[in-house]
Amino acid sequence: MLLELAYLLFVMTIATAIVWKACKYLEEACHDLALYYGLPDSVKGSTVMAISSSFPELVTIILAAGIHGDFELGLATIIGSAVFNILVIPGASVLFRKGSLDAGRDLIYREAQFYLISVLIVMLTLSFALIYHPIPNTSMSATLNTSMVLLPLLFYVLYIYIQYQEVSDHKAHKKSRDILLLKSWGKLLISMILVTIAVEVLIQIVIKLGEMFDTPSYFWGATILAAATSIPDLFVSVKAAKRTVNAASLTNAFGSNVFDLLVVLPAGVLVAGAVVFHYPSVIPMLLFLLGATVFFLVVARNGSKLTNNNGKVLLLAYCAFVIWMGYENLVIL
Repeated sequence: MLLELAYLLFVMTIATAIVWKACKYLEEACHDLALYYGLPDSVKGSTVMAISSSFPELVTIILAAGIHGDFELGLATIIGSAVFNILVIPGASVLFRKGSLDAGRDLIYREAQFYLISVLIVMLTLSFALIYHPIPNTSMSATLNTSMVLLPLLFYVLYIYIQYQEVSDHKAHKKSRDILLLKSWGKLLISMILVTIAVEVLIQIVIKLGEMFDTPSYFWGATILAAATSIPDLFVSVKAAKRTVNAASLTNAFGSNVFDLLVVLPAGVLVAGAVVFHYPSVIPMLLFLLGATVFFLVVARNGSKLTNNNGKVLLLAYCAFVIWMGYENLVIL
């Protein structure tokens, strides 16, 4: 068993590295395309960069729900990734740069406001599924169908519209002759293929880990798979923070979470047609995510700045999340 576990961890490391490297090229392609079309840093962080760095989560839930028939694995990965984004990314971003991480108060609270509402909309959608489509003779399990995920999708349309309004008020950059448009699009497509292959390998590994340790798949999705698929978000934000692009480094974390909750989650349902989930397994993680967001806002409240000490506190909060998940699923079971 130890040899098999070591082999799985080795393959997982390689697959995670492929995800990171492919997403690096994916982010570079999106960055060039954003410059080509003249998007400002705040919009680039909350939409283009967020969508490109969240591509592993999108692939995860589509493969988990559509091919492996395990929607809870994909859902837990999204929630775990959101927790990672809101705690680890800002914490690591400020630790890997000189000085504090600064962003305008309006920028943080605008993005955070949409993000908090996004979490509540997901909780409301899952609650509606339990009310209107419960599965008989089960312990609070329900069916989530395509019609019920229209609410989060519509809210994301509103989110994009507001971002578009900012773009329309922004003076666009001139098209750069140094950017080869076809090359950027080609790099984008190849990177997406590599990410898809690597994510499928990661999914098979966490399913195998669940069988080995007799634990639910959503535990591994919320911890290991979530961290593996969130590494691109981490490197994108840390890189932006090192370049002193404060707005992009922080809004990427919020933008990625908004995209994951309002688009990635419905995408898994749309691919599968209808999915089954266990309400008591999902809601506690969403409540932790909500609490983590409030905690982040409290930490960042002082002058809209994050210091090195703030970053360490955020990282400790994520460790608490992992310990809690481990206690609930490894110790108790």
